[in-house]
Amino acid sequence: MTDPELQPFFDATPLLDTPAALISRLRTDGYLYLRGVLPVADVAAVRRHVLAVADHAGWLLPATSTTADAADPPADPQNAVWDPAPGYRAVHRRMWTHRDVHALMHHPRLLSLLTTLTGHVDLLVHPRKVLRAVHPRPAATAATPAGGGWHQDFPEIQGTHNTLTVWTPLAPAGPGTGALAVLPASHLGGVLPLRLASTAVGWEADVYPQRAHTGHVDPGDVLIFTAHTVHRGTANTGRSLRLSLDVRYQPAAEPVNETCLELRDEPFGWDSVYDQWPARTADPLAYYWQRHTRLDVVLYDQRFDQWREQTALTAGERADPRARRALEITAAYSAPPAATRAATLLRALPAPRNT
Repeated sequence: MTDPELQPFFDATPLLDTPAALISRLRTDGYLYLRGVLPVADVAAVRRHVLAVADHAGWLLPATSTTADAADPPADPQNAVWDPAPGYRAVHRRMWTHRDVHALMHHPRLLSLLTTLTGHVDLLVHPRKVLRAVHPRPAATAATPAGGGWHQDFPEIQGTHNTLTVWTPLAPAGPGTGALAVLPASHLGGVLPLRLASTAVGWEADVYPQRAHTGHVDPGDVLIFTAHTVHRGTANTGRSLRLSLDVRYQPAAEPVNETCLELRDEPFGWDSVYDQWPARTADPLAYYWQRHTRLDVVLYDQRFDQWREQTALTAGERADPRARRALEITAAYSAPPAATRAATLLRALPAPRNT
């Protein structure tokens, strides 16, 4: 499969003072790239916390005297680890539970912008913020898939189709250091079928794009896109961790999936998160979504997961090497008997060859 031609993001920043034009652009392209929405100082505070945790875990090389290294220190390739390895998840939890990580995505500038884009003053910010800290690697190999593959958010978040995602880097990101790439106007096709792939999640949307938009994104910049917009993280072939946050926003009166509010797949709950905050559960961000009095919380539709599990297991039975990553995800996150069967099939697959 040929990689799509990469073109620069359309810079919608000049449209910020013209809401109608901004909304029209989002409806046409399925995304908005906007510069300088978040205060750089606030982003830097979150980055310092994340890097301090990474440094304590041994993920970083010793600091040098250069200013560039102080702000964006190189990662130690000898200690690289990826999700879902237990060593990664333990470190990631210490990064993610910090209050500043959650507070950044409630900044008034961002909430005002999302109120404009959704047309709803009563806005629900999903509490499950997604913090990504991805180690660099020189190139993708069969053993260590490099990127997330082309995908849409809706099969995971479900709920209303009017959810918007905001992605923002904590450190400068470009096409070779983990910036997102999007397929313009891809949201117009609705929810797309999936195929097995050697990506970080084992799947990708069944698309063969001719062109994609990407570019250099600085701390404070945001990329906003719909739940149906096809996108992916580009490979991080640089020297530093790829650090970013992405969060979902939706009209509070519309359906929200239960899994977007709860921590069912984590070995801890919200109370243990808030216990680490100075004001604990008295903090205004603690359980803030429960103050929306009429949330329409809907059950998670398991058909997406069941189809992926069964497809991965069937491919594993055929010893299809494309199923490796999907089987790893099934073994790590699914319940028995699917998880047990996936682990058995993984052991029977031929060892991957590095390329």
